[in-house]
Amino acid sequence: MRALGVTPLRGGIALVAVLGGLTFLGGPSPAYAAEERPLCTAYEKNLGGGAPQKAETQTAPVPETVAPFAIMRIAEAQKVSKQGQGIRIAVVDSGYSAKAQDYHGTVAAGLISEIAPKAKLSDHPVLKVGQEKSTIDAKQMVAQLNSLAKGNAKGLIVDIGLPATEAASGLDTAVDTLIKKGAIVVTAADWSGVATATDRDMGPKVFPNANESVVTVSASGTGASDPESAVLPNSNTDVAAPTYGAPSKTLFGQPCWVDSISTSFASAEVSAVLALIWSTNRGWSAEQVIDRLYGTTSGREGQGGRYWGAGVVNAYDALTRPAVEEAAKPPEVEQAPMAREKVDPLATVRENAIWWAIAGGGALGLGLVLRPLLSRRKGSM
Repeated sequence: MRALGVTPLRGGIALVAVLGGLTFLGGPSPAYAAEERPLCTAYEKNLGGGAPQKAETQTAPVPETVAPFAIMRIAEAQKVSKQGQGIRIAVVDSGYSAKAQDYHGTVAAGLISEIAPKAKLSDHPVLKVGQEKSTIDAKQMVAQLNSLAKGNAKGLIVDIGLPATEAASGLDTAVDTLIKKGAIVVTAADWSGVATATDRDMGPKVFPNANESVVTVSASGTGASDPESAVLPNSNTDVAAPTYGAPSKTLFGQPCWVDSISTSFASAEVSAVLALIWSTNRGWSAEQVIDRLYGTTSGREGQGGRYWGAGVVNAYDALTRPAVEEAAKPPEVEQAPMAREKVDPLATVRENAIWWAIAGGGALGLGLVLRPLLSRRKGSM
């Protein structure tokens, strides 16, 4: 479940699962793994205004070899991509401007900037922040999406990090319009505000969910950690991405480490990876970019559960793996000509012989019939 509203118990279970279940994974280490940063949750709210006291810093919560960016091979992908240049990413979240009150949007924007630093971001807040409870403003989401749909949607990625909890009027239409105009729409797979103890599938409870072209993202673990204690399954899920230990920024622009297994932040990561792919292949359609993402995932390691889509995103493979060529059609086999009928040189002779035999037989028969008559005539003369 994304960090918004995660109970201390479930959050603690997720943390223990991550720290206790790490296994070695090969691959390059991102440069930022050695940096000292506070945890992102150190600055969750900004309701009173002003800068907070400096939080205690630490190195990454997980070893470099199993950090989220290493699992997704981000550092390698950045070297062979255009790093999001020419791509726009609309961050539909809690907001990331200086006036933002909740850390979600700033962390999402920070993740995107770390992965696709040359992508252009735009801020579209949809969260009503409260002292006790925060809620998604579905009508505001519709308004934000409609505003995006009025412009050019080519090269546009819409990251809905906080999905709506109700099927607001016009939401599906707004999403359909964006997709038809060539945009890619990405959404998180669950939301803690609508989860209950009996939920087994969040697919019908988070919106938008009516358009199959929407890229629905779940959160995976780091290494052998199990995210099931923190993430709810969604039958619409297409891919997953690890978040715990990823580098980002706080509400106040300071570097921080993501210390939760969060579908909101996984959605931001996937949006950024899509920007890497699209910026490097500008001639591709949105469908081609999405197909490339799905076709190069790294299986389901460390995810658990049933609804995890194609697997964990692999940014480097998405940029470098050779395209699968269509199997060559088997050569057309020329149909053998029909066998000629053999010519019988004696056929005419046989046919004539038969007719002569019939004629001769008829004459002989007639002679035998007429013989007694002719004999009587001779005797009477």
